[in-house]
Amino acid sequence: MQTTIRWLLPFLLLGQAHAQELVVNGGFEVHQRCPERFDKRPMRGVEALRTIGGMPGYFHACSAVMGTPANWAGVQAPYEGEAYAGIVLTAHGGGECAVREFVQLELTEPLKNGGKYRLSFMVSLADRSGYMTDRIGASFSAKDRSREKGLSSAFGRPDVDNPMNRFITDSSGWMLVEGVFNARGGERYVQIGNFQLCDRTSRKAVTANRGDGLMHNMKRKGEADLDPDKARGMRRKLLATQAYVYLDAVSLMPIGANEDVNTLSQAIACPLDPGRPAEAIDLVPDPGFDRTIPAHRSSWRNASGGTPDFEEGRTGIYLYSAVNADHREYIQTPLKERLDPCGQYDVRLRVLRNSTYAYAVDRIGVALTEDFENDRRRDLLSFPLLWEIGHAGVMDDTGQWTILCGQFEGGGCADRLLVGNFSSDDSTIIVQHDPSDGPFAYYFVDDISLWRTGTIDGCTTPCPEALVVATNTVDTVPETPRWPMDLHFAVNDHVPGDDLMPAAEELFQVLAAHPKAQVRIEGHTDDTGTAAANLKLSERRAVAVRNELLQLGLSRKQLIVVALGSSEPVDTNSTEEGRARNRRVRIVVQGLGE
Repeated sequence: MQTTIRWLLPFLLLGQAHAQELVVNGGFEVHQRCPERFDKRPMRGVEALRTIGGMPGYFHACSAVMGTPANWAGVQAPYEGEAYAGIVLTAHGGGECAVREFVQLELTEPLKNGGKYRLSFMVSLADRSGYMTDRIGASFSAKDRSREKGLSSAFGRPDVDNPMNRFITDSSGWMLVEGVFNARGGERYVQIGNFQLCDRTSRKAVTANRGDGLMHNMKRKGEADLDPDKARGMRRKLLATQAYVYLDAVSLMPIGANEDVNTLSQAIACPLDPGRPAEAIDLVPDPGFDRTIPAHRSSWRNASGGTPDFEEGRTGIYLYSAVNADHREYIQTPLKERLDPCGQYDVRLRVLRNSTYAYAVDRIGVALTEDFENDRRRDLLSFPLLWEIGHAGVMDDTGQWTILCGQFEGGGCADRLLVGNFSSDDSTIIVQHDPSDGPFAYYFVDDISLWRTGTIDGCTTPCPEALVVATNTVDTVPETPRWPMDLHFAVNDHVPGDDLMPAAEELFQVLAAHPKAQVRIEGHTDDTGTAAANLKLSERRAVAVRNELLQLGLSRKQLIVVALGSSEPVDTNSTEEGRARNRRVRIVVQGLGE
């Protein structure tokens, strides 16, 4: 695909500032006294460090018992300097939340709302640790949490987290854990530990069965029983049931300039609003969202696993989710004709932030593709991005629409346009307003237009064919509608699949021509369950299809739900293929002759 990009939107590049370390004593080097014992609050006196839960260890070269590299938990040289910390992440057996340990470090200054910061730290599995885990992360707070009884309020919602299945296995070296934090503003502390929900932490025994048939961990317990220092022996015995790691080199650095975030102004968003010339053809069939009910093949559609709010005259989508990383909503529409790889195009749209949601972002863009299929996921889409507003300021106007505009060249032979935030959370500036509002950056979009402005000099790349994809005319009712129509389901499933939308499109066309017709929605199952269970499952399937059709705009008065269980199979239940055909919802249109 031949694609180049040029902008009507100039970058507002933030000034580059010298990187500044924001963690106080991240290497645990500054301390007032040498640690003497593991059971005598060894972290007392370490500058700018607090503990939460249990009794995290402090190891320094000045100590014989809590020393580096050798200490009661194993042998490991510090990643830097002469010191490191030690924490329990999880333990074998029930109630593992109670044994978790956390350390809290101070920051040199409050973080800025919308600022991006890279947190990193090094971890190493202690030699005597009986288990390993992949769960370690960090949480930021504006207040000191060290006086709280625990951090359960942050469980399940770490700000930075080690990837799943990336187990901390190295006991001879150090492993890097890092991530980008989108600050909410005012954070002064960072806590490090295991923030997984209770009793859901993945863990593995460090050593499997040895040649003599005894578990290595059990051997360690036996050795601990023989330790002349009974307290140390007891601690080592517990360690054989725990995932214990050393922690060193905690660092937080601002990404880019550590300045206040700019708000996008209309003068920057579209400095010379061209508007679409009267003679130019708008390639978007429904730029103003006036045909959001899918009676037309030219209507806008959902392009992800989200649920965009299609309203008359506008549509609402979220461009950022504080609940799940990189979750998005996208919308898509067919174009009136395929793009020309040699074409030059202008794009224009309006956005308005919904003030009932807590976040604002700086990113929205347009992607183009051929043969689009919605896979129902909420992750980032990876289609070729032809235009994006970014680094120009946060879209924060909740009272007036902001016009965005830009230009691009190329676009291949795309026949479909998608709109949303195609940048990751790490690349998106995110500003939080009232934290009690909804956990999304939610925007209305409207008047999305795309038109051709010229041809790239010297370009001669043609499309295989010129195909008209959509028109402004109402689609006619198919001459041979496929009624009744069956929607199929997986075993014990009642959620409609991708075959619902094509069926809904044809259904809307039929009902547009026959407004008095009724739609009978029959739920069916195979015969693998009891009669009562099958009847209930068939009802859930039929109701789920009805609810989807209601959301698309059908009238409840036209929909009739019937649950038939396994009483009316269309194929044998003695084969898997036959049972798959019987697991269905049948849509029957009644009254077509009226």
